[in-house]
Amino acid sequence: INGDARAYPLRIMDWHEMANDVVGGVPMSLAYCTLCGAGIAFDGRASNEEIYDFGSSGFLYRSNKLMYDRQTRTLWNQLTGEPVLGELVGQNVELSLLPVVLTSWGDWLAQHPDTQVLDLDTGYQRFYRPGAAYGGYFSSSSTMFPVWQRSGLLDTKDRIYALRIDGTPKAYPLDRLVLEGVVNDQIGGTNIVLVANRGRVTVSGESLRQGKVTYDAGGEVRAFDRGDELFSAGDDPGVVIDARGAEWKVTEGGLLGPKGEIAPRVNGHLAYWFGWFAFFPNTLVYGNEPGEG
Repeated sequence: INGDARAYPLRIMDWHEMANDVVGGVPMSLAYCTLCGAGIAFDGRASNEEIYDFGSSGFLYRSNKLMYDRQTRTLWNQLTGEPVLGELVGQNVELSLLPVVLTSWGDWLAQHPDTQVLDLDTGYQRFYRPGAAYGGYFSSSSTMFPVWQRSGLLDTKDRIYALRIDGTPKAYPLDRLVLEGVVNDQIGGTNIVLVANRGRVTVSGESLRQGKVTYDAGGEVRAFDRGDELFSAGDDPGVVIDARGAEWKVTEGGLLGPKGEIAPRVNGHLAYWFGWFAFFPNTLVYGNEPGEG
């Protein structure tokens, strides 16, 4: 954010599920719902021009964690960024998204050598090893609680990349994104491109309950407003190629063109399919749009 790179290890977020920070001068809350597989970065400056910081309440709704703001103790939905119980309900208050990406430490450090990273010395006594808290859950196809409603379009715990543009939600199966690498699409009137050409992130660790585990943690996906451009994958995962054969560099803020053009970032996040569908049952699914065979 504003050139300030931060990294938050999943081994910490698995336990604490919330990190409040100021990144590039912007108050930010990274809200991580382990059960629905969604790590979302929210701008702490809400639509009512107040600044909030958040904690994890311990409450769940449709397997999605409810977070609370420390200023009013209102409960908020982590997937929608909207208040659901407390004094801010009905006040037309909502949070906007900030850019976030899930990747390996090695890839992140190579791309951002000046990054700061959340220290494992948190002041709490936790077994901060990969997979310690939820490795068994992540490596299983089962959910921890009954699923409120199901959709046969995807398997319950398929990983998707979720976007909402102009009120239209759309889910992109991670398997297909990784297979295609670069996807040109349109949501509403916005032309977008999703870049997922570094593949998936696999974690090997040790669960406190199940012992040694290996699981899929997601994949490195970024979305951008492509305007009238069409992109394809290049030989280097850090670049994409436009229709003229020119290289555009993939950065956190946008795609940078050869003549200084910028295709700005569109903010989204990963999630398990069941978690996203529980709150956005009218979502479109890439590859299953109306009219496609």
